[in-house]
Amino acid sequence: MQRSIIIGLLAALLLTIFALQNDEMVSIYFFFGEPVKGSLSLILLITIIIGVILGVIFSVPSINKQARMIQQKNREIDRLQGLVDEYKKAGEKGQSQESGEQEKKEKRR
Repeated sequence: MQRSIIIGLLAALLLTIFALQNDEMVSIYFFFGEPVKGSLSLILLITIIIGVILGVIFSVPSINKQARMIQQKNREIDRLQGLVDEYKKAGEKGQSQESGEQEKKEKRR
């Protein structure tokens, strides 16, 4: 928790220094309309935010697919663990029956 706060504060400090050093006015020309004018740092910051948002939006389907796969694998692991437990119980019963039969055979001799 503290590490993330420190990293966040360092990032904010670096962004502040970056903004103070890049306060020049620039124009961005799109395919239509008037050019957008603003400070270089503000335009870069907006561009980075848009990129992060688009990255998150496009990664959501993959994350959901992986989450469904993990749930499916966990259910399969639980099912197989149940089978292993059943085999262990059956093996223990079989061993106790075998040892009982061996004791009976020894008593007969």
